Amino acid sequence: MSFYNWIQEKLFDNYEEWRLKSPDYNGNGFNIVGIDNTLKAMHDGFFMYIELYPPHAIDGCTAMKARVGKTSDTVDIFLDIDNKTYRMAGVSYPDAVQMMRAFVKKRRLPDRSLFVETVKIDVKQIKSTFAELATLLLGDAKQAKSFMPKVKLTSIDDIEDDWWNLYEKLLSKGRVVELSLKIELEDFLCGVQKLITDKNLVIDTAALDEAQCIMDWCAHINATWKTHKLVDMDIGTDSFVLMVLSNEEFKTAQELAKELLHRIDVAERS
Repeated sequence: MSFYNWIQEKLFDNYEEWRLKSPDYNGNGFNIVGIDNTLKAMHDGFFMYIELYPPHAIDGCTAMKARVGKTSDTVDIFLDIDNKTYRMAGVSYPDAVQMMRAFVKKRRLPDRSLFVETVKIDVKQIKSTFAELATLLLGDAKQAKSFMPKVKLTSIDDIEDDWWNLYEKLLSKGRVVELSLKIELEDFLCGVQKLITDKNLVIDTAALDEAQCIMDWCAHINATWKTHKLVDMDIGTDSFVLMVLSNEEFKTAQELAKELLHRIDVAERS
C-alpha cells in the first residue's frame, strides 16, 4: 500500500484500493460510509445488492456481498473464499453494516461457522426466471422466446447487461416509455397515453398540476387506477422507464425482478 492510500484510510476512511459495486456505482475507491448508505438504500427498497472486493484476498476471501433477503428487514451475506461461495441468510441490516465495515476496516471475516457453502449462481434457475419476466413484460411468449438466445446470464455482470438489453427490447416494442425527471406535464401525459391505448384506462388530467413533478403525477394515477399500476423499471439512470401492468402482473414482475437483483416498483419515487 502506498503512503498516500495509507493516509486516506487512517485519516479519512477512504479505501482507494478497494472496489465497491452496487446498482449506482462500480469502481475502486470509496468512503466507508458508502457501505452504510448503500445498505440503507437496500433497506428502503431502492437497491438490491452491494459487493465489496479487497485489493488482496483476506484469509482466502476475495469478495463479500449482500443481497436483499426474503424479508424486508434482512439481507443475505455471501463470501467468496478459495473459489467457493458461502452464504449466511437472514442477517439484520445493522449486523450487515458491522460485518461489511469490519471486512474493510479491520480486514476481518465473520465467524465462518455461521456460513454454509452454496452454489455461486444457478444458471438454469436464473435463465428460467429471466425468461418468465421477459414473457410477462413483453406480453408475447413468441417474442420472449426469440429474445432469450441473446441472454448470457452466467454471472451477476451478465445480469446487468441482459437487464439493459431487456429494457431496450421493451422500448423498441413500445411496452415502456423512458421519461426525464424534469419532463413537462403535456409530454408526460403523451408518454403514458401510449402505454394505455389498448387498455380500458382513463387518466384524470384535470387533477394534475403542472407545478408538480413526475413522481406526483405517477402517484396520482396509481391512486385512481384500481386494476392496474404505473410502474418503473429501474435501469440505473435518472430517468423513469414506465410501463403499465395489471395488479397481478406487477406483483409477479416485482418478485421476479428481485430474484434477478433488480427493481420494478410503483412509479412514485426516483
